[in-house]
Amino acid sequence: MQAAAEGYTLLEMLMSITLTGLLMVGLVTAVHVGNKAWQQGEARLLQVHAEEERTQFMFQQISSLVPYKAASSDPDMPGEFSILEAEATRLSFLSTCGSRNRSRSGLVLDEYALVRTPGGELTLALRETPVRDDATLVPQLIERLSPDPDTGKTAIVYRPFFLLDSDLKLITGLRAAWFEYLGAPAAGKEPVWASHWEARPDALYPEAVRFLWQRGNQREQLVVPIRARVLPK
Repeated sequence: MQAAAEGYTLLEMLMSITLTGLLMVGLVTAVHVGNKAWQQGEARLLQVHAEEERTQFMFQQISSLVPYKAASSDPDMPGEFSILEAEATRLSFLSTCGSRNRSRSGLVLDEYALVRTPGGELTLALRETPVRDDATLVPQLIERLSPDPDTGKTAIVYRPFFLLDSDLKLITGLRAAWFEYLGAPAAGKEPVWASHWEARPDALYPEAVRFLWQRGNQREQLVVPIRARVLPK
């Protein structure tokens, strides 16, 4: 009787190599997909942490709002102006807190603005400018005065905000966002949230500022109480 042949045939070796190659391809693909998912998760986690730090900074800066009236010597804009622009898409005020040096001395003009990107999303930007004196502060924020012939009141027209490369982009990729302000509309009434704040002699500044934003279906808010609402004597 002839002994059985030992070893593998060429066909068996080719099939073995092919199966091993397919297993290696599947393994490499799985590792790549897993690594990509891990990187995306890590990037998202870093983004969340960075956004939390920025909202914490916003809380610190807005809550340190400094009540201030600036005197203008401009003949077209005479008088004193409370430094506060409080609209749904804009919030400008003075504080002692800056992003570059949070313990710096002196006043900083903080201008928060919602800017729409070419893709249709909103970005919350921040511009910080050290304050030198009233003569430069007033025209830096206020463009002109516009008398209302119907009411007789004079409205302040603030300068438009155009995003600069030096501005900080605090929160990006927003579907919707806006500011609201808490204050009593009249004496003796309960405080309500409004998208615009107009100073009165008995209430120059709101009791609190609320920033609401939506990314996708997720909606968040930041509520900041205003500690100092009265001008120092």
